[in-house]
Amino acid sequence: MVDDTDGADAPTRRDYLRYGAVVGGSLVAGCSSDDGTGDGPGSTDAGTPTRTTDPTETASPTATETPTESAAEPRSYTATMPPVGELTLDEPPSSWVGSLGFAADVLTALGQADGAVGMADPGFWYTGFYDFLDGVSAPATDELTRFTTEERDTDLEVLYELDPDLLAVDPNPLIAIYGLDRSEARELRENVAPWFGNESRRKRFEGWTHWPVGEPYPYLSLPEYVPKYAALFGEEERGEALLDLYEPFVDDVRSRVPPESERRSLALVNGRYNPENRDGWVVYNPKSAVEKTWGKKQYRDLGVVDAFEGAYDGQSSVIVDYEGLLEYDPDVIIFNFGVTYRDFQGENYIRQQREVLADHPVGSQVTAVENGDLYVGGTPYQGPIINMFQTEMAAKQLYPDEFGPYPGYGQLSESEQLFDRERLADIVNGDI
Repeated sequence: MVDDTDGADAPTRRDYLRYGAVVGGSLVAGCSSDDGTGDGPGSTDAGTPTRTTDPTETASPTATETPTESAAEPRSYTATMPPVGELTLDEPPSSWVGSLGFAADVLTALGQADGAVGMADPGFWYTGFYDFLDGVSAPATDELTRFTTEERDTDLEVLYELDPDLLAVDPNPLIAIYGLDRSEARELRENVAPWFGNESRRKRFEGWTHWPVGEPYPYLSLPEYVPKYAALFGEEERGEALLDLYEPFVDDVRSRVPPESERRSLALVNGRYNPENRDGWVVYNPKSAVEKTWGKKQYRDLGVVDAFEGAYDGQSSVIVDYEGLLEYDPDVIIFNFGVTYRDFQGENYIRQQREVLADHPVGSQVTAVENGDLYVGGTPYQGPIINMFQTEMAAKQLYPDEFGPYPGYGQLSESEQLFDRERLADIVNGDI
C-alpha cells in the first residue's frame, strides 16, 4: 500500500514565505495510507448543532496569539478542518476558490465574497437571496473561473493561473469525481494554496477517498463551519454574531413545527430532470441519511412527513410515473433546486413541470396539483445565509397556518419575514 498521508513531506519555500501552513497531528490521524474505498459514515449523532470543535480534531478553530507576541511578531490565524487538518496562516486569505456554492455562502456571510476568484462550478452558487439584503453582494458567477471541465477533470493549469491564497474545498470530491490524483492534490497544496474544506452535503458514496488522512473523516454540521472559516479569516466576532442570529432562528422554527399528525405530506421532486416528463418524476428522499449533512437541512429541521416514505428501497430517490405520483398523493410538491432552475439558461423548468402536471388527466388529480401547492425549492449548496432564506421558504410552503402563507419567490414584507434581514445584512457588511 502506498503511503499517501504526506506526514513526512518537507515544507516548501512557498509554504514558509506565502502562507506558513502548519501540518498538525490531525492531518496524519488514522492509518498511513488511503485505500480509496468506503463511503465514510462519519458522525451520525443527532441533536442541535453546537459551536464546539469535533472531538476528533487536534486544534481549536480560533485565531491565536502567543503569550510572547510583540509588535514585531504579528498575529497568526489557525483553524482545523477534517480531513485536511490544522492550518496556520500568517495573514487572512485575500483570494479563494470554492466548490459548488456552500463554502462560498459561508465566506459571503463572513464578509469575504469579494475574495472569490474561481469555483469548481460557479453555476451552482445561488446568489439570488443576497438581493434581499441591503448592501450585500457577491461576484457575478458567470465572471468566476471554473476549474473543472465538462469531462469531469480538474484543470490544474487554471488553478495555477488563478493563484488563490486558499482552496476552500475538500479535495476528496475532486479526487473521487473530477480526476484529481493524490499527487496532484499534494502538488497544489505545496505550490498554489492550502486546502481547507469538508464535503458534508450528503452521505459520502462508496468509493469516496480519504486524502490525506487515509480513513473516513467526520461530517460537519452547517454551524460548525462558521467558526473554522472565521478563525482563518480573522472574523471571529462576525462569526459569533452570525451564529447568534442563525441558531436561535433555527431553534424557533423547529419549536413551532405542528404535531406530526397535522403536517402536510411532501414530495421533493427534481426541479430540472426531464420537464416534459417522458421518463417519469424523480422524487428524492427529503430526510438525511446522516444527521449532520446540510444539503436537505431545512426539511430535517421542519420534521417533514415524506409522502414517499418506504418507496426508496435503500436509494436516495425513486422514479415514478403519473399513476405512481397519484398513488402516493403528496399534499405538497417542492421542486428541488427550484431556485436555480426557475431561470436556467433562459428556461423556467419549474413552470414547465407545473404546467405538465396540471394539463395531465392523472397528474391533475394529485392533491398538491389540485390545490396549487407546487413550489420552488432550495439549492442543497446552502451555507448560513441561503439556509435561513430556504428554511423560511419551506416553512411557509409546508405549514402556512403556523408560519404564514408562501406568496411566491421574492421579497417578503417585514410582517411576513421569519428572521431579521437588517441584522443579517449588518453582520455580513461588518456592522456588528
